[in-house]
Amino acid sequence: MTTKVLIIGVGGVGSIAAYTLQNNGAQVSVVARSAYDVLKDTGFTIESCDYGTINFKPDHVYKSAKEAHDDQGKFDYIVITTKNIPDVSPVEKMIEDVYDKDTSIVLLENGVGIERSMFKAYPDSTVISGVTMISSTLYGSTVKHVGKDTVSFGPFINPNINKDKQIESAKNFTKLYYNEHNQAKYDENVKYIRWRKLVYNAAINTTCAITNVDAGRLEIFGGMDSIVRPAMKEVLAIAKSDGVELPEDIIDFMIYSDDGEYYPPSMLIDIRKGQYTEYKTILGTALDIAKENGVPAPVLTILCNLLEVIQLRTMEEKGRIDLPERRPLVSEKYKLEYKY
Repeated sequence: MTTKVLIIGVGGVGSIAAYTLQNNGAQVSVVARSAYDVLKDTGFTIESCDYGTINFKPDHVYKSAKEAHDDQGKFDYIVITTKNIPDVSPVEKMIEDVYDKDTSIVLLENGVGIERSMFKAYPDSTVISGVTMISSTLYGSTVKHVGKDTVSFGPFINPNINKDKQIESAKNFTKLYYNEHNQAKYDENVKYIRWRKLVYNAAINTTCAITNVDAGRLEIFGGMDSIVRPAMKEVLAIAKSDGVELPEDIIDFMIYSDDGEYYPPSMLIDIRKGQYTEYKTILGTALDIAKENGVPAPVLTILCNLLEVIQLRTMEEKGRIDLPERRPLVSEKYKLEYKY
């Protein structure tokens, strides 16, 4: 029987995931908003370091998860690759119309602790971690895939349900995703893998977004040594306090992982498009752990605070908050009010 997969979020990562799964024999449906018409009509052009230049159209395209469920019923896997932005659009709410206890949820997203909100919303759920070091960006209707899809999957173990079934589901998805290019692997050490990727995202992704320069220029302009290295050292210290020992040489590995490319990380793309960023997912949980464990993280704290200001600026631009015409006085104790 053909495996039915629903993918929510068809950007640089989601497009490669959708193509990979469909090319491996899965029936792939996607939920797309801004890209709905082009995916329905002509599809995306993918310029890939792994697959060459191809045209990709999913088997089915929907405007919402509810529409997908109404048309097809239960899916075997729901793969979430959209940005994880809990202060704007919580991922658990995206799937409330399509969730079923027999459907496994794959979080192919950034951050540590991202499974917590899913387990809270769906206590009987099977949730799979997906971590990729891919360099892939969507520009209009063209996906530029310049860095290999090095990906691993493993279960976020839910104590409320059978452990063996969770492991089996994660292993089956890994097999479904695997090909000679990505060599997807199954790895139960989910916590280690997620902290490892956070070394890049918490330092390079965030700094590029704030400074509005790509990773190549950040290095040339000196930001890697003055900002990124100190931030990465803080990530290593927080991870250690959380029981994850990362090697010191991971810092150089991540700094030079985009060598040869003026690569714009995902948060920088979001800033340039005037979109919200997933700063809370990338930095917020890590800083909460740092506070709980008494680990100082001054650089990461500044990065997080700056990104919060940028997020609020974006909310104002999008009309989610309105400010009074006259700047409020401190004595007035003004508080922001959100429209939605």
